[in-house]
Amino acid sequence: MGLPKWALTSLAVGAALPPYWLIRNPSEVVKTRLQVGADGYYEGMSTLDAFKLAMENGGNSTIDGVGELYQGYAENILYGFPADIIKFVAYDYLTGGKGKTDVSPVDGAVYGALATALAQLVTTPLDVVRNRIMADVSNDDDGASRSAPGEGSSTAPSYLERFTKIAREEGVEELFAGSSPRIAKAISSGAIQFATYEETKQKMSQFFMKR
Repeated sequence: MGLPKWALTSLAVGAALPPYWLIRNPSEVVKTRLQVGADGYYEGMSTLDAFKLAMENGGNSTIDGVGELYQGYAENILYGFPADIIKFVAYDYLTGGKGKTDVSPVDGAVYGALATALAQLVTTPLDVVRNRIMADVSNDDDGASRSAPGEGSSTAPSYLERFTKIAREEGVEELFAGSSPRIAKAISSGAIQFATYEETKQKMSQFFMKR
């Protein structure tokens, strides 16, 4: 296409994220609400019961219930887009770029850990906001109950409004809450992801060369 590698990476990420979060969003909503102990969710609650509760929180109709499971869908894409671009572009830079095929799994693990940790650190504020949106069950940020479907509803705060509200009322440092465990997780997950990627790529290359 005559585009630079980072532009192709951005296009690939943009194409992959919507269907990816279409599949993952419901489980992410339930996981987040269980972790923070959102209203109605409790320790030891089964995953199935958590999904049923989320559907019930959405209202009486199935459509509204499914909508509850997709709360934060746009925010997940908004978070995932820069996170994945930074991760893959940084990894490409660290490994020398231009589709190198001679990156060992060990080097892939090291560079992948660094690239993923950088991406997660930079996008921590986006993660904080999206998690709060997914964890929101029955109350908005001001403590007012959300209106039931058909009874009229107050406009929910936008992503930017939530972002600035946290920074203004709780401090900028709150936008980086949980950055240490995020980085620790990123180091291990990035190492596993890219080591596996490089090992798989080399095995496939050897397989097709033999043929």
